[in-house]
Parts: sequence; C-alpha cells; structure tokens
Amino acid sequence: MVSVERLSVTTPQGRCLLNRVSLTISQGEFVLLAGASGSGKTVLLRLIAGLDVGQAEGMTIEGDVQLRGDSGSATEGTRVGVVFQDLALFDELSPLDNVRFAMDHARRRRSASDSLRRAAEFLEVMEVDRRTRLSALSGGERQRVAVARVLALEPPLILFDEPTTGLDPVRAQMVAALIARTSREADRTVVVVSHDYRPFLPHQPRIVLLDSTAASLRDVDAAGLDRHFSNRAEALSSGVAAGDKGVDRPLSSSLETWLRAPGAALWTLLTSVVAAVSGFRLARWKLRFLWHYAKVVVLGASLPFVLIAGAMLGFVFVFFSFSQIPYGEVMVPLLKQEFLNATGYSMFRVVVPIMIGVLLAAYAGAALAADIGTRRLTNQLDALRTFGASPSAYLYGNMVIALALGVPLLTMVAYGSNCLAALVAFLMTSPEATPAVFRRHYFSLVWPSGRALPAGAGWVLVKMLCSGLVIAALSYRLGSLPKRTSADVGRDVRWTIFFSCLSVLLLHAFFAFLEF
Repeated sequence: MVSVERLSVTTPQGRCLLNRVSLTISQGEFVLLAGASGSGKTVLLRLIAGLDVGQAEGMTIEGDVQLRGDSGSATEGTRVGVVFQDLALFDELSPLDNVRFAMDHARRRRSASDSLRRAAEFLEVMEVDRRTRLSALSGGERQRVAVARVLALEPPLILFDEPTTGLDPVRAQMVAALIARTSREADRTVVVVSHDYRPFLPHQPRIVLLDSTAASLRDVDAAGLDRHFSNRAEALSSGVAAGDKGVDRPLSSSLETWLRAPGAALWTLLTSVVAAVSGFRLARWKLRFLWHYAKVVVLGASLPFVLIAGAMLGFVFVFFSFSQIPYGEVMVPLLKQEFLNATGYSMFRVVVPIMIGVLLAAYAGAALAADIGTRRLTNQLDALRTFGASPSAYLYGNMVIALALGVPLLTMVAYGSNCLAALVAFLMTSPEATPAVFRRHYFSLVWPSGRALPAGAGWVLVKMLCSGLVIAALSYRLGSLPKRTSADVGRDVRWTIFFSCLSVLLLHAFFAFLEF
C-alpha cells in the first residue's frame, strides 16, 4: 500500500531528518510510527499524504514515496484521510456538518438522509453532542470530531498525526480502540504518528521507530520502544540529545516572498472565473462557503461601514463647500447649479467608487486574508485537499463571487447615503432651496432625461468588478502563503491591505484615462 524508497529529507539549515530510509506498509496494516517531538514524523506523514512539506522554503526531498494498489501516488488522486495535529476543523460548520462534509466527498456517495444518519452515528460513538456549536466544544471533544470526520471519509489509507494529544487516558484509549477497529474491521491501512504511544500498544500495532539521532526508520517491539525513550530521557536529563532541535521550516524574512506574491496573484486573478464556477457538483457545500464569505464581505460590518463613509463624504463635501465660499450670499446662488451638477457627476463616476474601493480593499482584504491565513495556519487548506475538495473552488471561488456581487452593491449603497447626506447639507446651507431643486441639479449629468441607466454606469460597474477581483486574488494569494504562527497571519494581512489599496488606486487611475 505505502512504499517509501531511499527517502532523504534535509532542512534549509542542513539538518538531516531522514537519511535514505525505506519503508513498506501493506494493505490493512496498522502501523504506529513513534519518535521524539521534532524528529520529522509529521514531515514523513505529509509526504505519504502527498501534501506540501516546504520545498519552496528550502526543504530538500530526495527519494520516492508511492501509494500502490490505487492510482499511483497520493499526488495523482489517491484519497488519503488525515487527522491533523491541530485538527483542521471547519469553524463555520457544526460538528455534524464537519462529518457530513467528509462523507459527501467520499468516493462512495450516500443520499442526504443516509449521510445525515451516518454522521450522527459517528458523533454518537465519539460521544459528541451534534447540537453543540463547534466553538463551544472542549479540546478533547473537538479532537473526537476530527477523528469521526476522517473515519466518515472511508479512505483506503488513514493517517493520524498525534490523535490522542490532549485527551484524558480513558478517551485516549477509546480513540486508540476505535482506530484499531477501523483498521481491523474495515480493512483500512492505518498509520498513527505519535509520541504518546502507550494507548495503542494493547492493540498490537506494527511499531516503526523514527530515530532522530540516526535519522533512520526501524521496526521495534514495545520493549524496544520503551528502552529507546528511556535512553532519551536519560540523555535529556544530562543535556539536549543530538538531533532534538525540532523541524526547522523558517519562513523567508525578506521582502522577496511578499514582493513575488502580487505576480502570483495575477495568475490567481486570471483563474478567478474558473474558480467561481467550480465546485457546484456538491452545490450544498459550495453555497455554504459562499454564505460564509457573503457575511464577511457584505452582511457584516461592511454595510454600516460604507453607509457611514458615503454619508460623511456627501455631507462634508457639500456643507463645507457652500458654507466656506467667499461672499456666499452672492456666489452661492450663482454657482449653485454648476456646483451641484459637478458634485453629483464626480461623486457617481469617480469619488465614491474610489473611496469604496479603497475602504473595501482595506476592510474586506484584511478580513479575507485573515480567514485564509488562519485556514493555512491550522491546516484547513490541506484538509480540504485530502477530502478531494479544491480550496480554490470552495474558498477563492466564493470570495470572487462574494466580492463581484458585493463591491458593486456596496458602492450603490454608499452612493445612496452620499446623496441623502448631500441633500441634508444642501438644505442646511440653502434654506430657500427645496429637495426638487437639489434632485434636478445633482442628477442632471448623472441621469439625463431619456436615459434608461445613469451615464457611465457601465464604467462604474466594470471598475468595481475589477476592484473586487483584485482584492479577492491578493487576499487569497497572500493569505495562503506559508504560516507558522499567528504573527505570520498578521504580517500577511498587513501586506494584503497595502497591495490591495495600491492596486485599487492604480486600477481607478487606469480607468480614468480610458473613461475621460
């Protein structure tokens, strides 16, 4: 089932994690891969799963890892289930829907009622209340949801990265028993990566030790495993054991990584239409993620944000322009018509679109980059891939749809509040005027009589659509850069705000030359 041939892994600092190791795991075998923290167990697990291990950051990989008896290697389509150490649960879904998501993406399709029933059964076995919100679950309950989710996928190969971490002894034994039963009764190949190996020993797994000192793999029995960790404990009591320095996967600290990102975002931008229309094969889940991003972009704080911004702009511009004109009693009546004509036209064609584009580049760009960055940090992007679900379709595609619909809509909302506030300011500075006078002059160039649509509405729509697509591309590309800590998420949020605002300004400047 799993074939590792002469595999070597070296960190950018030159530390050898694995030195020409070979390993064969047969179909239906239950394997416990044990080793000290930082010895490279998770790197080996990700290689078996076909996931990225940081080659772009300087991790050197030599050798061959294949999954035989299926479609070749994991990167060529073999479905591999992975329970990640940080669980990678989808926070916007309930515990039940997390399990149903995996079940709906399994190779064996079930009816909606059957998947609902089976998902509830998995949670019942794991003693998790299906009605409880995911955020309200304890750490142990969240871990059991993650185990239930990967079991519901029913893949031929299941990889567990520290599945008992944080569980009390009783729950740890229960999870170990469930994993062992899955391997035995369902004829699943199961590989458990763990330093907490004792809960698994009663189930007689094949034990493979990753010796960090020798950078090697070897089969041992339970006594040999105990002896190895006892020796390590003695070595650590007298000083740091050789090879126990953790897996270094540093992120580039230079500007190069982020300066390359806008170029990569250009390619992402070109694939936006494909991403937007992909994923509707399972429309229920496509629409669930779309609803999530619609709330982020349109239905959250964005709506009052643009309402207030548009109103402030309209009021301040009209009120102070009229109140500060020298010799106002003489000049205002003379300039009123021309001023309102020009103000209404410039607000609709230039000022409000630029303002909303920049504000949303900062607000929505930051929110979306933080969303994707958190998913990258917590392995949710990799979890989607192991389920056979495309992050581009479910995440980026829905960001594109939400922004393509939301940015023009929010621009209309802002322009509406701008007009109302400008009317209030006009009436305050011109007591003798009426709303009819304001309407006749403010919209005379925007919506000439006889036109079905406002003049330049097409240009405004194109500008705002392009602004939304640029914000989506930059947010997704920068948010999906490698993350190691929450500080990395914050760093890429800041770069997203910078590049998004700059790109929107340049975009509007470009359209201004074409438009006028």
